[in-house]
Amino acid sequence: MTRYRARRSRTRRWIERILLLAGVAGLGVWAWSVAGQAVYQDWGNWAFERQVRGERATIGEYLRARLGHPTAAQKSTPPQQTIPPPGPPPATENNALLGRLSIPRLDLHAMVREGVGEKTLGLALGHIPGTALPGQNGNVGVAGHRDTLFRGLREIHRNDLIRFETSTGSHEYRVESTQVVAPQDVSVLAAHQSPELTLVTCYPFYYVGAAPDRFIVKAREVPRDVPAAGPMEEPPRAVPAHASKVVEHKPDVKRIGFEIGKNHSRQLAPGISLGVTGTDEASHRVDGWMWVMPDRRAIWLRDHSAHEPVIFYGRLDGKMRELVITSVARNRIRGYLLSPDDGRR
Repeated sequence: MTRYRARRSRTRRWIERILLLAGVAGLGVWAWSVAGQAVYQDWGNWAFERQVRGERATIGEYLRARLGHPTAAQKSTPPQQTIPPPGPPPATENNALLGRLSIPRLDLHAMVREGVGEKTLGLALGHIPGTALPGQNGNVGVAGHRDTLFRGLREIHRNDLIRFETSTGSHEYRVESTQVVAPQDVSVLAAHQSPELTLVTCYPFYYVGAAPDRFIVKAREVPRDVPAAGPMEEPPRAVPAHASKVVEHKPDVKRIGFEIGKNHSRQLAPGISLGVTGTDEASHRVDGWMWVMPDRRAIWLRDHSAHEPVIFYGRLDGKMRELVITSVARNRIRGYLLSPDDGRR
């Protein structure tokens, strides 16, 4: 009997060791997948920025850049950067880097590769083969995992802005609807007359195991049309700080103060909303976006400096507006909007 109990005890210890090893191995696989995705996203962003500038992107240069060593391109005089005109990107091979997708309000930024294989979706978002490419008429389909890069889609709202950047141009889309469909329902990817974007992920978001449904986000491209003449043609631009004082003291202009937290948005005036996606208190710079509803357009703030006014004109009324950020804290900004006083409060 004693020998039997000893043998059973040894068997139990071996089972415990095997289960422990299996748990450690499972944890290691999970950690490796998370780390691999993070490393690829960093590499993809770095490579994409260089691709847009027409520069070479190699693993060696990437490692030197991340280790703080100057690359060959940094040692030489950098070429003047030009913004390519919008247009359809060339056809890409499976698993190739296609571009970068971002949803400012959700602070969602992810690289997009061609294809929806497990290898691709384990590292990035995947462009669904057979759907249109950004810049082409049709329906651009993008898929991603609900528990990694597309986790934030559970908080998406109507009218949220989605930006899809490629090496040949940037395209902006406005969310129109969301829905839940069966996996077999591929009609959501059907092309229509106007350019649109469809995001696809599994649903429910917190389901354990293979989720039974698909969560769909439908967005339509924001038109790029600009009137042929008049002050409405002028793009948003920064002007010297003293110029804002001239506008501020006009009797037909009202000053609207605001305070907005990071990863939040607020309506500043009827049809004008401001969202903040990033703040740098040390350099007093902000990342964010401004949505002008009457004109159906977005104004992107990229590494924007405080006290640097942004001037823009309403395409419908031709009147000038001015946005000024006066202070940048760790997770909050303050400022004001100068807008024509139409009597509305």
